[in-house]
Amino acid sequence: MRVITKKSLIATVAQRFREANQRRDDWLATDLGGDSAAIYAKLTALSDKAGEAEVVAIVGDDRWTLNLCDECGEDSAITVILGEEIHHPTDMTAICLNCLKQARALGKASK
Repeated sequence: MRVITKKSLIATVAQRFREANQRRDDWLATDLGGDSAAIYAKLTALSDKAGEAEVVAIVGDDRWTLNLCDECGEDSAITVILGEEIHHPTDMTAICLNCLKQARALGKASK
């Protein structure tokens, strides 16, 4: 299990953007046709206090800061990742705190 927060997504956005858009020191064009190197430079220049709006303004959409719950589908400030396997990182489930609370109540009610 591990916790994912909006804050951690924002703090790692430049690194994750580079990993997705650079191959062997060559920058790939973004889905939206933007200049990846310029976008990366702007992301690395963000202050520690930058929020989601600043990231969206740079990259053009919110996919780099979305923290979706796999149960309710809502964008959440905090999710907990369950079932993550080292060799299959996409085989995991992200659950928001509200859904975790509901799951706990459901489990308690079935005692």
